[in-house]
Amino acid sequence: MNMKQTRWFVLAGLVVASMVFAKGGPETLQGKAMPAFSMTTFGGQKITNASLKGKPYILDFWATWCGPCKAASPLMQKLHATYASKGLKVIGANMGESAGSMKEALGYPKKHKYTYTFTKGNDGLAGKLGVEGIPLFIFVDKSGKVAAVKTGYGPGADADFEATVKKLL
Repeated sequence: MNMKQTRWFVLAGLVVASMVFAKGGPETLQGKAMPAFSMTTFGGQKITNASLKGKPYILDFWATWCGPCKAASPLMQKLHATYASKGLKVIGANMGESAGSMKEALGYPKKHKYTYTFTKGNDGLAGKLGVEGIPLFIFVDKSGKVAAVKTGYGPGADADFEATVKKLL
């Protein structure tokens, strides 16, 4: 390969790399309008960003096989119970289930007495948003802008998430 070919090869590689890394993950949504989406509840109802207009909400991307996801569910229930009367909508966005684990997912809210909204079939939405790891939480304010994106769940998350929700209200 001569010098000219090498330069073109390097330049092409840089262009491809910049395209791959430019997409970014869901964190790049912070401060921007939430992209249009449609979800289906476990009961078969449609939820869209348009139907949530004027309401703050949390999208909680989770799966039954994810331990930290299930550990976060009681907090999601607490936030729902505490702030639903102030307009907060908590949405468990199930994803990444096998055909066998989907039955477990559908029974999950009833088994644990969770009353917040659960949706199914969110793999496409997760891909569109760049979700690569779960649990992942997207906090959206009343104007439809992404106020915060938080990945993972562990010590200190409860107070942090509650403080974030209070800013949304």
